[in-house]
Amino acid sequence: MGRHASSVRLGNGLRVNLISDPAATRAAALMQVDAGSYHEPLAWPGLAHLLEHMLFRGSERFQAREGLMNWAPSQGGRLNATTHATHTFFFFEVGPEQFDAGIDRLIDMLIAPLLATDALDQEADIIDAEYQLLRTEGETLCEAAQQQAFDGIAAMHRFHIGNRAGFGKDMAVLRSALQQFYQRHYNATNMTLWLQGPQSPDQLRAMAEEYGARIARGSCHPAPAVSQAVPIGDRTLDLPGAPQLRLTFALNQQPATQRQWLRLLECLLLDEAPGGLMAWLRAEEYCDAVRLIHATCGEACSLLTLAFTVIQGSTAEAAAIEAALFNWLQQLTCLTERQREHYSRLANRAFDRLAPLDQLRANAFGLPPVQATDHWAEQIAMLSSAPMSRLSVRPGAGGEVTEYRGLPLKLTLFHPQSAPPANARFTFFPVDAASPPGATPPAGHAPLKHLPQDEGSPVLLLRPAPDVLFEEQRGYLLQSALRTLAAELAHQDGHLSVERHQGVWLLQLAGEDTLMCRAVTAINRRLAAMSPAMQRDATRTCRRAQAREQGDIAIRRLLAQLPAALSAGLTPGLVSWQATLVGGNEVLRQELAHSLNDFPEPIVPVGEYRIRTRAERVALAENGDENARLLFYPLPETSAGARWALQLLAQLYAPRYFQRLRVDQNIGYVVHCAYYRCVDVEGIFFALQSPKYTVAQLDHYTATFLQQMERELAQLSDRELAEARNILLRRQPHGGVPGFQNARENVLENHPPPEYLEQIDQNALSFWHRRIFASL
Repeated sequence: MGRHASSVRLGNGLRVNLISDPAATRAAALMQVDAGSYHEPLAWPGLAHLLEHMLFRGSERFQAREGLMNWAPSQGGRLNATTHATHTFFFFEVGPEQFDAGIDRLIDMLIAPLLATDALDQEADIIDAEYQLLRTEGETLCEAAQQQAFDGIAAMHRFHIGNRAGFGKDMAVLRSALQQFYQRHYNATNMTLWLQGPQSPDQLRAMAEEYGARIARGSCHPAPAVSQAVPIGDRTLDLPGAPQLRLTFALNQQPATQRQWLRLLECLLLDEAPGGLMAWLRAEEYCDAVRLIHATCGEACSLLTLAFTVIQGSTAEAAAIEAALFNWLQQLTCLTERQREHYSRLANRAFDRLAPLDQLRANAFGLPPVQATDHWAEQIAMLSSAPMSRLSVRPGAGGEVTEYRGLPLKLTLFHPQSAPPANARFTFFPVDAASPPGATPPAGHAPLKHLPQDEGSPVLLLRPAPDVLFEEQRGYLLQSALRTLAAELAHQDGHLSVERHQGVWLLQLAGEDTLMCRAVTAINRRLAAMSPAMQRDATRTCRRAQAREQGDIAIRRLLAQLPAALSAGLTPGLVSWQATLVGGNEVLRQELAHSLNDFPEPIVPVGEYRIRTRAERVALAENGDENARLLFYPLPETSAGARWALQLLAQLYAPRYFQRLRVDQNIGYVVHCAYYRCVDVEGIFFALQSPKYTVAQLDHYTATFLQQMERELAQLSDRELAEARNILLRRQPHGGVPGFQNARENVLENHPPPEYLEQIDQNALSFWHRRIFASL
């Protein structure tokens, strides 16, 4: 039985969307509230954002410690919320067994929030810290610069993030404003609940009725007047980092304002196969990447941005890209039904690989799966003729800094240059072409470890052998060399990717048996003949990745440094590879082993699984307006019992660390603790970022927490320990895990046998706590 979707409206007016997916191993819920930043009173900028924060700070039936914010991570789940222009969204994902309890908490925080003044004071500080970070965050500044070039929607130009100056010091007055906003907008007629999981449609509906009925009906408010975004010019933004060309279209009419067709457009836009737009732009060395960004501005208005990462940032380059884009759009209107179906299937396959929570997010406010394409030509024609604004982003552009929406922007006018008409002819799949003749396999065979699987498609993984330093730019060079081949294989229902996972570069291949063998032969040829253009592409990509890391918030910059810090003991040398086939039969293994014999670098046997160990912790820090500290404590030995104890300790620490340092003591914006695996080293990391405390003080807070935990572990009840064990067991691989995730877990993680987990008692936990944190 496949996925089943249905919708219902409850008696109180609550809209409910239900998605039953028997194959799912997780369950997710999302509540959409039809009120966002544009609905705020003029006197209270940031009020919608503040309310989003406050709803997690306790409700009548669930105080903060038992609420969704603490409960979901303690159950091995995840959660978040986001405030947009016209909507606010709250969402979480857990195991199916905890779904009822999660929905109960979600609904209670939405219908009976405490809005306590002490918590309100803390969250005002947290939002102020977030605001200070966003003032230098590149994507936030680009979005603001784009919207500065549009008129017609007054709320678009207001400050919405919120800060301490706007919230003031009188918490009673602020709470009163918050309550008025909450009472006006947070009611059943203004909400939509999404539920998705392996439960049957009837079970999901029963949950929705049981919990959704608790929401008060409320009253309907008149719909705001329909506004349209109107471009008022082109801009250049002076911003460090890679240059960009961002073309923003105002979509002011149906059916262009719908979102499903945008997933199909994105699939076509990102396609790197020969004959496509991106392949042409790369060949001309105009552009290295592109993104599609959609932002809703009202019931019948949205902004669609195509953000090109360009190479030079010149007006001539911008003109050439724009001309090629409109030429490509014109050709998209002529796609046949067969071609639209092919790309729709490709786009929806990417959607299907998402976790349930990410699917709900895409359905509610992202790019939903493609359904009918009957209006495709009309939608593309509307896009081509839509009002447009250009934003050129590059370092050193000049201009005076002005404040817009509370953000510092250095803007000047952009004067577009005319370009000769683009006449490139693009190719769209499927292309009727004969399969290439099979190559004669090499005489020898490479060592290829085989992990048979009872179900699922086979996956081939290659990774650099441990204990030799694999330089970052080599990974980007592999990506560049195999990019077009990966896109061609996707059109044949195959998959090829080169990506870094847990700090280790992986080459991953899947598909039908014959396709995988042909693909390995093609991989060998391409890696043996890498061009200077590929080298230049890899160098630019590596530099951009490093610049992006440097432009991120302090704690993420530290996390990006962790792989290099943990690799400090490795020495550069001849890179060799290890190959593993997960699934498939012996015939496939032999054929792939023969094909891999021509791999341009040595392939060595996979040895017995082992984890690298380090003797000392890794401590990384940044000082400045925001002080940040990252502490990584490695596991000192690699026995199955030690590995389970490490994960159990992290499971117990994480919610307590967040509650005490983020909620109770309000240390700073970032408070995080987790089990972490990086470049074959397992450990626990603690991350703090604060504008108020020094690095030494942050260390003191973490050390105090660990000392407290040593005492609390000695008093841990059997029930708490059993709950933590069960959460870990539910996270372990199972039959429903997607092929690549399952393969990566087998090759990189090799989970210890679960019977060793049952042997971890209170005394063992205390022992490993003292052993791991012996340096305290």
